[in-house]
Order: sequence, then structure tokens, then C-alpha cells
Amino acid sequence: MFWGASICSVLVIILISYYYRKYNWKIKVLTFRLNKMIRNSQRDKKVAQRLLKDIYALLNKSIANNDVVTAYQAIDLLKLAFGYGILRQDESVRLMAISVAALNEKNPDMVSFILDAFRPLIRQLSPECIPSAAEQLTLIGVIALKQRQNFLVAKVTECIFLIMDRTDATEDKRIITAAIKAFKVMGVLGLRRRDIALFREMSVRLSGWFTMNRLTVDVAEELVGMLTAWLHRIVGINNMLLFEMIEECVNILVTSKVLESKLELLYEEWGNLAASACLNPNNLLAGKILSFLFALAALEQDHRKWAKVITIGGRVIKLAVSRHGIVGAFMVFHPMLEVGRNLLWSELRFVQCIDEYKENMLFSVVRESLIIISFAAKQDLVGSSGQTIVDVFKCWGEHPDIAGNHKKSIKKYCQLLLLFWLKDKRQVKKNLPHNNDLTEPILFTDSERERFRI
Repeated sequence: MFWGASICSVLVIILISYYYRKYNWKIKVLTFRLNKMIRNSQRDKKVAQRLLKDIYALLNKSIANNDVVTAYQAIDLLKLAFGYGILRQDESVRLMAISVAALNEKNPDMVSFILDAFRPLIRQLSPECIPSAAEQLTLIGVIALKQRQNFLVAKVTECIFLIMDRTDATEDKRIITAAIKAFKVMGVLGLRRRDIALFREMSVRLSGWFTMNRLTVDVAEELVGMLTAWLHRIVGINNMLLFEMIEECVNILVTSKVLESKLELLYEEWGNLAASACLNPNNLLAGKILSFLFALAALEQDHRKWAKVITIGGRVIKLAVSRHGIVGAFMVFHPMLEVGRNLLWSELRFVQCIDEYKENMLFSVVRESLIIISFAAKQDLVGSSGQTIVDVFKCWGEHPDIAGNHKKSIKKYCQLLLLFWLKDKRQVKKNLPHNNDLTEPILFTDSERERFRI
């Protein structure tokens, strides 16, 4: 028994030594072949393909046998080959396959090392192969997210930013579009898992990149699609902190004129998401989205776009009113009311200088607000638009956190709505609401009433 055990032990040691020397010998041969090819000015494509095929074969065997040292050496050879432009056009697919296999084997350290090989590969790939490389990186990132391998997700994100840092990226729409699609998927999955750190990293760096780089191609539509997908998830989880992050990202992109050609598409898409959010009475993002859209439209100084955004806002508010009533929908209505109050206060402060554009903005808001109020009054069979304006005024005052020190200007704006509504009424006294809190005293002077034709 003793001799038998000893012989078995010796045989095991011999076999281990044999396999170690065998793989070590293969690495040396592959290294010699690669160095020879690097030194050769005229490279044979078939020879290069055979060399890469042998490196991958050794890498796969090493991972299967859990030979970490040999696997790392094989990956180093791939990195060296890619760095010198020795590669095939579908190289990213092969790296992805090995990465996924390593992830399935619960070997994240190996995947991290494989991802390092993507760096020289991305630099050397032709532009038409970049979309495929971005797709492979996205697939690795998705699996890493599902396995909660945050370190790997960060490395995948870094590789995607490396795609955007290519010298030809700003002039090639395919490259930027591929990166945006990758960030769209990664962002949605990150938000689904409430990974705030990942989302902050992506949104800040992405907006910063577009600020620093001047593009010669228009990718506004792709960016709007990405931002809309992100906001859709944020609305679903009703997270105010994440909304503030995407709000900041969009502000930077708008300031840098990247979204200029597709801002109307952004208004429409985000308006639809606000409508979705307003169906849930506990979701505060509907009002926040409308407030943000109004702020963006105001910066444009374009009355047509302003009127479009106000119409979109009115559509959302009427949906909220139909579901929850005027009081229940007040927080959705408030952004439009606040815009009107600010515009009125601004117009009354600068009496000597009449800003026709701002005056038209104010009238657009007043008209849409009265349409909403009329719609709300029709929901209540015994109510009237005048009484609904009083209800809005009361509700506004019952929210000291948003009313603040603006009680006088709030009352004045609600009086403006009431006076505009009464313009077409023959019997004014009959149509006046019974509540005196709003109607007494009238805060408008004769000159102000003449100016606003009320």
C-alpha cells in the first residue's frame, strides 16, 4: 500500500510538471512567432490568422483547466498583437465569447484582464467594426450588471468611453451612435438596479464629453432616445435624486447646442413620460418634468416652441385633472401656474420697457390655464370656471412650501386668470365667485388693467 501510494504521488507530480512545461513551452513558441511577425514589415494575413487562432486555443484551454498564469500570458500576447495592428475584423466577438465564458464560470478577475485587451483593439479597429465592438462590450456589461460585478461594469463603461475618444469619432456618426446605444442599455439596466454611482458617472462624463468635443455630425435624435429611455426608468422608480442628475445632464447638452436640432422631439417624448407619471398620485416627477420643459423652452426665445411646450403641458395637466380632480392634480398644474406668476411679476416690475415676447409668453400660459380650468369645471357638474380659479387659489395658499413669500403675486395672478375669464361674460357680477378672499381687493391698477386689456 505504501509503495503504491508513493508511485501515484510521483506520477501526479510528473504529470503536473509535464503540463506546466507543455503550456510554458507553447507560450514561448507563440511569443517567438508574434515577435517575428511584429518585426516583419510585410505581414501575411493567413499567418496572422493562424497565430491568433493558436493564442485563442491556448487561452480557452487555460481557462478550462483553471491555469491562471498561462491564461494571463496568452491575454498579454493578444494585447501585444492588437497593439501592433495584428487582428481580425471580428476580434471583438471572440473576446466577448471568452469573457462570457469566464463570467459563467464565476471568474471575474479573468474577465477584468480580458477587458484590458479591448483597449488596444478599439484603437486599431476600422470604423465599420466599432458598432460590433460596442455591442460586445454592452453584452459583457449586461451580464456583469446582473451578477452585480460593479468593478467589471466600470471597466466596460471605460472601454465605451474609449470608443468615443478615438480621433475619428467626432467625424463619424457610426462611432458616436454605437457608444450612445451602449450607454442607453447600460444606463437603463443600472437604473433598474438603482445603481446611482454608475448612472452619475455615465451622465456626468457623457455630458462633459459633448461639451469638450465639437461634433461635425448630428446625433441629437440618438441622444434624445437615450435620455428618454433613462427618464422612463427614473419615472418608474420615482427617484428625485436620479431626476436631478438627468436634468443636469440635459441642461449641459442643451447649453452646448448638441440637442438643438431635436429639442421639439425631447419636449414631445418627455411630455409623454410626464403624462405617464401623473397617473400615479404619489409620483411627483410629472410636475418636475413639466417645470424643466418650461425652463428649457424659455431659454429658446422661440414663441412657436414655447406655445408647443405649453400645449404639451396642458395635455398632461388635463389628464391629471381627469384622474384626480383639480385639487388632486394641483402639483402637476403648479409649474404652469408658477411660470405665469413669474411672467406677470416680471412684466409689472418693468413698466417702462414692454417686452412683447414675454407678454406673448404670458398670454399663452393664461390661455392654456383657462382651458385647463374650464375642463376641470366641466368635471364638476355644479361648478364654474370662476369657482375653480378660487379653488386653485386656495390650494396654492395651502402649500406654504411652494407659496413662500409670494402670496401677493399669487393672488394677483389668480385675479388675472379670473379677469381674463370674465372678459367674455356679459353679467360680470353674476359670474363672480362668492368667495371674497380672491376678489377683494382687486390688486390691479387701472393702468395695469388697460395694459393687459382686462
